[in-house]
Amino acid sequence: MPAENRTEIEPFEKMERRTAAAYVQAQLQKRIESGAFRPEERLPSEAELASSFGVSRPVVREALMSLQALGYTESQTGRGTFVVSDRISGALIFGRYTPAQIQEVRCALEVPVVQLAAVKRTEQDIGVLASLLGRIAETSDPDRRNQLDMDFHVAIANASGNPLFVMLIEEMRGILEDYTKELTKAPHRRGEARTEHAEIYQAIVRRDPAAAGQAMARHLEAGEAVFGGGASAPDGSPA
Repeated sequence: MPAENRTEIEPFEKMERRTAAAYVQAQLQKRIESGAFRPEERLPSEAELASSFGVSRPVVREALMSLQALGYTESQTGRGTFVVSDRISGALIFGRYTPAQIQEVRCALEVPVVQLAAVKRTEQDIGVLASLLGRIAETSDPDRRNQLDMDFHVAIANASGNPLFVMLIEEMRGILEDYTKELTKAPHRRGEARTEHAEIYQAIVRRDPAAAGQAMARHLEAGEAVFGGGASAPDGSPA
């Protein structure tokens, strides 16, 4: 029987910047993984969490939906949200690779690739990237959106002018499509990803390799945070 009686929890850190739902999720996830919230324990109510974080209840609701999608919690009608595991669901291992391993490879590969693309891109490359961003924004089909998301990253590699980079990213395509599909289960990620893609695109348009690399790093770090890559303050270091 889930344990509903619990001691008073210590105050949460107030949300400052960064997407509110992502930050709330990261903080709760950190508490669950550390054992502050134990399996079978009920989390504070939406109202209590909203007050603790200084955010609205819809923001808390998005964060709780993300935790449930990742296998940390489950919602019980009329009773609240209960912790069911202190780690990400075992299903979130893509082939033989964990999210952390995928993140390491993507950072090592895609950050320098986008920097090179910002230097070598052509007007044709800019047109392809702009078209893909428009198609991503227009589609409501998650599977199609994930395919277009990968097309965007492949197009960046193509803009680098080095076919080996294209081959390497294409080789990872199957793994990355599964990875991004799981990311879309976090409700806040679709809007965040749209903004992050736009920042990457604008840096490439401006031929600014430093900004392009920083924008790509932020994009990859935001994805890692969904899988428990950390819960730093919203204006702090990688999440």
